Amino acid sequence: MAVGWGALIAGIGLVVIADGAGRIKLPVALALFALAGFLAGVRAEDRRVLHAGLGALASGAFYLLYVAVAWLAGMVGGPKRPGLLPGGRDGWMWHLPALLAIALLGGALAAYRLRPQGDQRTRRRANA
Repeated sequence: MAVGWGALIAGIGLVVIADGAGRIKLPVALALFALAGFLAGVRAEDRRVLHAGLGALASGAFYLLYVAVAWLAGMVGGPKRPGLLPGGRDGWMWHLPALLAIALLGGALAAYRLRPQGDQRTRRRANA
């Protein structure tokens, strides 16, 4: 479930940069991948960073589905379909590591924020 949430949000990020990087598209995609990593990390019970990374990688399946639907729409007279690699081949080599790293950072943030508090809980229970 956690990977699915991350993949959905990160897939939307890939759809945003589908037609080329652009100045505003890449920061939006980075923000969506950070949110995807964070949401995947929050939904996971353990191994939060791993779930964030898997969600980012699984977003490729979401993007391929988007390309397939756009290809079918193009066959019946719709707009031309996006390229198979979001942001073009040159941009993809730079975008993929950056997007994956930012998703892992979002998962690490979730892991940091949701870690057990340790001795503070036991002290509160003992004093109550």
